[in-house]
Amino acid sequence: LGAEHSQPFHAYVMGIPGLKICTAASPDAAYGITKSMIRDNGPCILFCPVKMMKEAKSTLDLGKCLPLNKAHYLHKASDAAVASGKAVTVLTYLHGVKESQAALEAIMAEGVDVDLIELRSLKPLDMVTIRESLQRTHKAIILDESTQSGGVGATVSAAINEQCFFELDMPVKRLCMDDAPVPYAASMEAAVVKRGDDLIEAALNMVYLKQ
Repeated sequence: LGAEHSQPFHAYVMGIPGLKICTAASPDAAYGITKSMIRDNGPCILFCPVKMMKEAKSTLDLGKCLPLNKAHYLHKASDAAVASGKAVTVLTYLHGVKESQAALEAIMAEGVDVDLIELRSLKPLDMVTIRESLQRTHKAIILDESTQSGGVGATVSAAINEQCFFELDMPVKRLCMDDAPVPYAASMEAAVVKRGDDLIEAALNMVYLKQ
């Protein structure tokens, strides 16, 4: 193991032309996307969080294929929160899904609601779903497992600024790893990798402090 054990391999393959890159944070998503990849004519790669292999259990629809180019709503902000300007779009994937879901209750307890979107397709990016959410919330946070430089979050943020700039009330907030090898010690890893607590702080700051 050592410093390479949590490096974001998914960011390394983002630049390969013609490659479809998907992620799945649940067994049903992994199964449905894999079925579609087998039927696809092009090269595809699927990333799953290691912890899902050990923790997640669910019932699967064995006949269901999932699209290779679509993001997925895990939670949608209430119309009241959207109308009051207290809704935020959170874009995440892999381990960030579990962290975001765990943080959701604490965020909502402070009067803020979230459009929580799992980026099941990193390439191509589902800008239709992202734009739809930003037209509601006008605020975006990306909880990212890759590094600040050259990471997935950088690509997503650039796409939002290029294609949805006039939907934003403030700059996109990226919560990503530092540009450093990930330490093996759990206490040191927590200082490098962003978690649910960082998402809670960012969401509240974005709504109440406008930073």
